Amino acid sequence: MYGKTYRILTAVNPDTAERISRILKGHDLVIVQTIEAAQAQLGGDNFELIFVGARFDESRMFDFLDFLRNHVEHRKVPIAAAVVIPTKMTPDALKGMSHAVKIYGASLFMNLNDFPDEPVSNNRVRLILETLCAPPDAVMSVAAAPPPA
Repeated sequence: MYGKTYRILTAVNPDTAERISRILKGHDLVIVQTIEAAQAQLGGDNFELIFVGARFDESRMFDFLDFLRNHVEHRKVPIAAAVVIPTKMTPDALKGMSHAVKIYGASLFMNLNDFPDEPVSNNRVRLILETLCAPPDAVMSVAAAPPPA
């Protein structure tokens, strides 16, 4: 946070990789598009955050979260799960997804469609994600809510 570079495993589909790369520009991103590639990266690298999109590897986000939950060595790494691509999911379905990812061990669920793809909103998302990476004594309060309309 505040100039520190974090190593982030970014498990997203090709359609979302560009936006996430813009949001997290300057960090050491390892972008993977399949569960197998993600598992291979986790084998030896240390990450400060795992970011996984809902449509990762043909909508296999929950499969990946289940893998992480069942491998104790990865439980110390915070996980952010997100819907990045516009969706027709109802607010109740998104709320259910938010609860489900937390049961699987995610620290945060975000609907990036609530944050316009523009510099101010992208910076807000960046700060929220960086807060997950920072040690607890370095964290400042950042609300994980969309900007006012």
